[in-house]
Amino acid sequence: MNPDDELGDELRRLFDDDRLAIRPASGAEGAIVRGARRRRRRRTAVAASGGVLTAALLVTAGLVAARQDPGVHQAAQPTTAAPTTTSEAPGPVVVPPSFPELPTQPPAPSSTTTVLPASPPAGTSTRSPSSSSRTTVRPEPEAVVLGPTGYGSLRLGMSFDEAKATGLLADAGTAPAECTTYRLTEGAANVASVTISPTGGVVVFTATGARTPEKVGAGSTVAELRNAYPDLTAGAGNYSAAAGSGANYTFYVDSAKTVVRWELVAPPGC
Repeated sequence: MNPDDELGDELRRLFDDDRLAIRPASGAEGAIVRGARRRRRRRTAVAASGGVLTAALLVTAGLVAARQDPGVHQAAQPTTAAPTTTSEAPGPVVVPPSFPELPTQPPAPSSTTTVLPASPPAGTSTRSPSSSSRTTVRPEPEAVVLGPTGYGSLRLGMSFDEAKATGLLADAGTAPAECTTYRLTEGAANVASVTISPTGGVVVFTATGARTPEKVGAGSTVAELRNAYPDLTAGAGNYSAAAGSGANYTFYVDSAKTVVRWELVAPPGC
């Protein structure tokens, strides 16, 4: 037998000695079981608290990302799996990386543009509207007057040659052999025509838009005629009144008793 075998035999003899044996105390088995259960409960509580902490951190990271400016692009956050629990050892608690909170940008100012009136060039003055540029209601011009002796430079009793010399007669050739009616060169807006007699000269003016000095004419009523001429006399479809110069006004009326035309007539007429 070599020395190693002797040493081994000696060690076995010593360890087999009953004096070195450790006997469990009474109730040690129950204490061991209770201790194992306590360790298992602690591992379960640690694993549950780790899951809650992980969820809270994920929510916080989402809120931080939502508050960032929409125009700033960030890398996708890594997805961390929830720790799994075993009956032997508690799972590791995974803490996601924290991101610094970015400052929120103030809202962009509104693009309101204020347009100011352009100032006049230097050396110029602003003129206020003159009184002449204001809108005023002007009175209608007074109607052209015919009577009591004639119209313009044409007069009752003028011979043909005298009337022709005024330049107011249109188509005036030679002296008439009988009563002849002539238009005026100015048109028929005021006086339609003039009648000339070979013996009496100008005897009739037939009016259109012209009115008497008493402001009656076409469109006037019989009542207005009576107010203007108290000596008004009625005829067959007409009314007559003295003009004050030896001539007469003759007013022709319609069924509504309204003047439709009138004449300035000198006796004896035609």
